[in-house]
Amino acid sequence: MYYFQRMRRKSMRILAFVLIIGLISGLTIGCSNNTNVNKNNSQTQSSVSKEGLYKLTENDVIQMFKPGVYGIYQDKTMKDAVKAVGPDAVQLTEEEKQKIRQMNLKVIVETNHVDDAWKWQLGGLEEVAKDLNIKIDKVWIAPDTSSLAQLEDYQKIERIAQNYDGFFTLPMDAAASSDILKRIMEKTTLVTLCSAPLGIDWNHPNWGGVVDADGYLAGVYSAEAAIKILNGQGALGVVGFVGGREGVFHTVQERYRGWNDVFKEHQDVKIYQEWFDDPSKAGDVVASMLAAHPDIKVLLIDWANPPANQAVTVFQQRGLKPWKDIAMVTIDLDNTIVVPMAQTGPDNNYTAAFVTQTWYNVGRLWGLLFAKHVLYGNEAPKYVVSPPLPITTWNNLKTHYIKAVPETYPIPQEVMALTNQWPLGVEDQWK
Repeated sequence: MYYFQRMRRKSMRILAFVLIIGLISGLTIGCSNNTNVNKNNSQTQSSVSKEGLYKLTENDVIQMFKPGVYGIYQDKTMKDAVKAVGPDAVQLTEEEKQKIRQMNLKVIVETNHVDDAWKWQLGGLEEVAKDLNIKIDKVWIAPDTSSLAQLEDYQKIERIAQNYDGFFTLPMDAAASSDILKRIMEKTTLVTLCSAPLGIDWNHPNWGGVVDADGYLAGVYSAEAAIKILNGQGALGVVGFVGGREGVFHTVQERYRGWNDVFKEHQDVKIYQEWFDDPSKAGDVVASMLAAHPDIKVLLIDWANPPANQAVTVFQQRGLKPWKDIAMVTIDLDNTIVVPMAQTGPDNNYTAAFVTQTWYNVGRLWGLLFAKHVLYGNEAPKYVVSPPLPITTWNNLKTHYIKAVPETYPIPQEVMALTNQWPLGVEDQWK
């Protein structure tokens, strides 16, 4: 009996020892797991607002970036696409510059709107023209943004086009302006921004080509940023220009090609999409969309000015709180969104991110493409694009502003006052 009692006590001690060891192991593992959870929570809290919308980190910005250019040009009248080349393809040697300078070329320029992007485009063109001794005889600015106003400009220019070596224009409605632009091209070299006339002969001796920002990458960056901010789930409101959807304004058509490619990879995100036909009335589209779909947490809207700027007004009118009720992603650097973004800081501004298109560099490429065409005719490139900077947030706003605009351009003091900004972080493709 004593033997069995002794063995029983010994067995109980062994069992207790095993239980204690197991308990200690469990506590150790639990502590380790809790450490990981706390670490992960810390990482999450550094990039996700208290209300649940994700804030892009410096690493996110670098990971989204894609070097090189990805644009193609293919409107509804073209069987084959023209692949874009980058800025390196139109740089001039000093010998080539000297040849152009000796020609004493004279050109005219036309646009139907003046925003920050256009000012930088024109500034880039003027810089190259000055360097190459090209005289910009006149800059035509249509009285309003309507297709009719621009057509009236073109009609006047058609009568005098033969007096110039080149005509530079940004046609906002290719469907409405193609015929007259092709008639102008019979009299002088035509080089356009963003869109080419529909049905144009890409081998015509007077077709200098088209220059643009890489709209496809702008679409990819903005869509990826919007979905990342949304945490890859929930409802995303998407608002674009109907001219891009219908293929009559090519640069935004490329942006939407980029959007759609990204959306295909994120089937869990609910997409509500609407279109504006007049940029000055885009706010009405946003208001209607939010009224119909109150579950939208992130708005992806094309054009910083005026559509995105108007969207902010709608948010304010509806009493929506930034980063709690709504966040916005848009395309283009423009003071209408940049200054409020700089003033309010990263936590109280509706604009969570935007794409900085390098429009000043586009303007420079505009002049360089023209010079290449003058020297080499159809052997010169016909479609040149400038890549966007990495996605812009409050944390790299100053860095990108300084990089994107000419040195002489007055940067808002609200932007210059920003500190602790992220560096560019990628190889410089915009020298």
